[in-house]
Amino acid sequence: MKKISLILVVLGLGIGVAAWVWKNARMERLSGAADPGTAQAFRIDRHGPYLILASDAAKADYAEALLLAKKLHPEAEIVTFDPGRPESARDALERRLPRYVMVALKPGELDVVFAWAWLRLVSSLDDDPFADTRTGFITGESPEAAAAFVKRILDAAEGRLRLPGRLIDNLGPNPMAEKTAWHKTPGAFMIPCYESRFGAASISHGTHGFSQERLGEMDGAGIIHYGGHGYPDRVVDSLNGPYVRRLKLAPCVFFNGACYTGVTGRWFEFDVQVKEHRVDSKLSFCLGVLANNAVAYLAALHPDHGIPVYQEMERMAFTGAPLGEIMRCTHDMVILASGALPFDPPVIKDGMNSPAWGPAEIMLYGTASRVLFGDPAAIPVEAFSEPPFTVTIHESGRGLDVKASARNTRLKSSFADTFASDMSETGQFNARALLILDLPPAWGDGAKVSGLAVWAQGTAVPHRLVAWAVEKDGDARRLHVHVDARSTGYLESPLQRAGTTVVFSVTRTP
Repeated sequence: MKKISLILVVLGLGIGVAAWVWKNARMERLSGAADPGTAQAFRIDRHGPYLILASDAAKADYAEALLLAKKLHPEAEIVTFDPGRPESARDALERRLPRYVMVALKPGELDVVFAWAWLRLVSSLDDDPFADTRTGFITGESPEAAAAFVKRILDAAEGRLRLPGRLIDNLGPNPMAEKTAWHKTPGAFMIPCYESRFGAASISHGTHGFSQERLGEMDGAGIIHYGGHGYPDRVVDSLNGPYVRRLKLAPCVFFNGACYTGVTGRWFEFDVQVKEHRVDSKLSFCLGVLANNAVAYLAALHPDHGIPVYQEMERMAFTGAPLGEIMRCTHDMVILASGALPFDPPVIKDGMNSPAWGPAEIMLYGTASRVLFGDPAAIPVEAFSEPPFTVTIHESGRGLDVKASARNTRLKSSFADTFASDMSETGQFNARALLILDLPPAWGDGAKVSGLAVWAQGTAVPHRLVAWAVEKDGDARRLHVHVDARSTGYLESPLQRAGTTVVFSVTRTP
């Protein structure tokens, strides 16, 4: 695969989405800061076992960070393992069966190879294909930075730090704009559901627009999104690793959709051959965010796409779930889109011929490389938006009759399948209905979905049943169903019209 092909397919929000916003949104200069919403009540979910894993190096160097983590989770067991062999953690995982796992690693021990192997491991603890734990990583450019990161989480959980009720959506550099342009506008064009809860503002700028004088422009926001095309040391034509350390930030949850911006050490570039690189810890964009004022950071260790990060943000809005659950849902989404099969990571190493991946594989493996830095049990905000569908389930003699009706049209990315575009009129992603249903008690471990139909205003909508699978979660059973449908434009489809319905039947299988 040529590097240019990868860039064109996986280019972040800086060109694709920002150009769309630039052309279609009414851009008014923000005369003052958006009115802040109520500060967020950051808390920790206390349900289920908690496990802290650490490499030998992290246990030695991050002793203070681990003491703070133990204070945050006094019931947690601390176990060492070898990150060069992720399977070495299996015994602790199977013995503890943790709902949450905090993994402490030195920057050079975390890379995409580990992340993919970790996803395969935590998806293999039972016989369904989904991830069985919710994971967050702890690291830092120094032992002091790692300890300060955990202390911010502890201080937020105990009420000493408050995350402001403001959102900044930085769309990233826009090559269509004048080089020095800077536009900061009220509202959140890509995630309008946040406008009901947060004082929101969106930023779009030219390729030279994010100057030193702008380093305070994202201050005062408890939730930040950053977009663009990224590398481990920078977002192209925007901030680099040294300057992200100089940003003025309030305590915040920082979502990043730019490629490679979760990298802390080793990374891989795809050209004709795979090239292995390493980023210096002082230049790493990720370690710069963690050394700043973030209490959580969600980013990718490989080229990804800018829409799954918005799906994470929308899911947080309508579930109020812990951040580890938000990231687990991203990984489960990858597994379901891959046919509900166990995750099988690719093999990549320096010097090998680049894999002959198409757009779907690039986006699937890139999305599978997304990780959470922080406490997976952390809940930054309670649910404040409606879910995408209202689901009704009627039990009949043959099983279940399910009807999902489109409900929240202020969601956008949640209705998109970033892994397929064959049912799009414009080649800009299929529409998607991703449904998770609680099955009746004693249902069992098997299910079959049939009789699928999609209707919009009395008209049948072309659709495809991509995959389904039953998830085991203790005694509970949940059915995950992925349906693709026709889309009519960028993040536009019949599924996003109020009243559109998805109906199907579910029967037990042995």
